[in-house]
Amino acid sequence: MSILRCHWILLGALFATASLAAEPFRFSADSRLPIVIVDTAGAPIADEPKTDAVMSIIDRGNRPNRLTDPPTSTSRIRIEIRGASSQMFDKKSYGFESVNKSGKDRDVGLLGLPPESDWILYGPHSDKTLMRNYLAFRLSNQIGRYAPRARFAELFLRDSTTTPIENQYVGVYLLVEKLKRGDDRVDVPRLKKKGDSFSGGYIVKIDRVDGPGSYFTSDFGTVLGHVSPRGDRLGDKRRKWIQQDFSRFERSLAADNFLDPQKGYAKYCDADSFIDFFLLNELFKNVDAYFLSTYLHRGKDGRVSMGPIWDLNLSTGNASYGGVWHTEDWMLFSKEPRQALSLPFWWDRLFEDPRFRARLGERWRDLRGDEFAIEAILESIDQTAAKLDSAQQRNFERWPILGSYIWPNPRPYAQDYPEEIRQLKRWLTSRIAWMDDNIQPLIAGPQSK
Repeated sequence: MSILRCHWILLGALFATASLAAEPFRFSADSRLPIVIVDTAGAPIADEPKTDAVMSIIDRGNRPNRLTDPPTSTSRIRIEIRGASSQMFDKKSYGFESVNKSGKDRDVGLLGLPPESDWILYGPHSDKTLMRNYLAFRLSNQIGRYAPRARFAELFLRDSTTTPIENQYVGVYLLVEKLKRGDDRVDVPRLKKKGDSFSGGYIVKIDRVDGPGSYFTSDFGTVLGHVSPRGDRLGDKRRKWIQQDFSRFERSLAADNFLDPQKGYAKYCDADSFIDFFLLNELFKNVDAYFLSTYLHRGKDGRVSMGPIWDLNLSTGNASYGGVWHTEDWMLFSKEPRQALSLPFWWDRLFEDPRFRARLGERWRDLRGDEFAIEAILESIDQTAAKLDSAQQRNFERWPILGSYIWPNPRPYAQDYPEEIRQLKRWLTSRIAWMDDNIQPLIAGPQSK
């Protein structure tokens, strides 16, 4: 983690929700959202190890949901607190896995999402619109780039055996697919032994790294974390093969003939995925883009692709550092200090390619006529806000933070939820206009950025 990031997190810890402890809240309403109840039988939930619990879901479709309704599904789970800087908030986010009676992973379909065993309950807090990740993931899927699918719900955490359930309301959450390999998740082939080598795919990330074995360093000095297969499940031979395969991708970009259509980087790199990753992160002006929570995968065609996108809660003006609060400038080429990390050389190399820049310009124009049309984006925001209307009121009664600083909110702080939505819409409208005005100089060449 960079010194700058640590500085902001420490300041945030001083001024965030610790001074805004939530008042007791009694839930006595109907909800338009599904209700999720996690019952730990009084056991606390820690960062790790996971805590055994039972998760009940009340989801009556288009009918109102009430705490008195019978559950529409019940699952055994093992749950833990997740996140990095977000762990300082009183409103936590959680990761959980569904299990059978023996404690083994069990695939379940939740809220209409494809069956899997690993899930996230993300609790938006510093994002007072409650919807930034939801909007970004949905838009990515709309343009044909898988991002985790998500469903809103209202969460109850039954961690006390004496407190009535209606007093254990936690707020508005997103049930989110965890990033992992799978036909209905990141669709990469399983890594298999093939003769003296291996074949298949993998998922890696640029992010904070844990301990030895959780990451590798490429021949070009890029540090990447193992996501799938997990680092603790890799033998030395598989680990070496992934390192060599990824280094081959980087070598193709560094080579003198990197522009050759047959022998250059196009053989090892899905350039279109890099273009979509760039445009999505630049549209939302994601402060962590390119440095943190940045995922790559080796697909079925054997090429390295960017994505899926992840963790855009500190975007669209919702950060007081890294220049995110204003709508100008490209994050990729920004001079604003963000991380004490070097940007991988891939991006500068890609932008040296006239064909890459031309395809980026064409993709922007195509998307602006459809999924990136400002009318479509604003309509999506309005529809989401309408869906959250009564639930957001309960969330902010439980967590009275509107009009207050929560790390790393920039000024001015919206005094109510409608103003949060207006600020988001104004920011995106201005951002798209700036990108329209500056896409041509970008694709004209590096000297024009």
